[in-house]
Amino acid sequence: MDESQAVEKEMRGRSALVTGAANPKGIGMGAVRRLAEMGCDVAISDLGFRSAELDTNAAAVGEAHGVRTMAVAIDVTDQQSVDVGVAAVIERFGRLDIVINNAGTVFGAPAPLHEYDEAEWSRTLDVNLNGTFRVSKAAVAVMDRGGSIVNIASKAGKVPAAANGAYSVSKSAIMMLTRVMAVELGAKGIRVNAICPGLIDTDLQRLNVALKAHVAGLDEAEAERRMLESVPIGRMGTIDEVGDLCAYLASDRSSYVTGQAINATGGMLTAI
Repeated sequence: MDESQAVEKEMRGRSALVTGAANPKGIGMGAVRRLAEMGCDVAISDLGFRSAELDTNAAAVGEAHGVRTMAVAIDVTDQQSVDVGVAAVIERFGRLDIVINNAGTVFGAPAPLHEYDEAEWSRTLDVNLNGTFRVSKAAVAVMDRGGSIVNIASKAGKVPAAANGAYSVSKSAIMMLTRVMAVELGAKGIRVNAICPGLIDTDLQRLNVALKAHVAGLDEAEAERRMLESVPIGRMGTIDEVGDLCAYLASDRSSYVTGQAINATGGMLTAI
């Protein structure tokens, strides 16, 4: 039995909830695919208006990997929606062992903090930080076999992003939330870690490249080349590479790892 088969045997029969996973090109789907490959049953969640996408993705993942999947609409800004969604996972799978808190918003109109729109500030923190809190709170109540929670933070939580303060603050707060949860939940057998992605090749990152190109008067290829100058590996990461890290932190291979905020940045932030 090779190592991948051993991990799959360990994970078979466990169930996972991944939030913010409707986009097939997003980090959430990278986590979904890797967990399914390892034998996990997976609940794929996002906002209700994306239900058709969720249904399609869930069916495709289940068929490809021979696991049970389900689509569940969850609005992480609404505790009742979160509670109903988690209850649906328990009803379908009978257990919940892994949570990947990926649901998030990026930012409103770029602005310095002293000019930042208060409604956009509140919404960003409510989705990114409070949403992670709400889903974790509901999940912990039913994770009676222990398990793993992985919170998706960002390198922007370690290095301030000008004109995008709400996002940076929310992601930094997620890292402290992760540490507090790790301390409080260790005795319950629940490990909690965060991942801090850098430049990952997603639709949102492509929009970011286009925005930087427009602001600097460059074509997108040149704007991307300049962005990648700060990445020692010299390229963007993939959603599957972040998914690999999610799967590692969800598995028993990381059984002594908790309370960490791990960079997935291609070598950026090596000292943080």
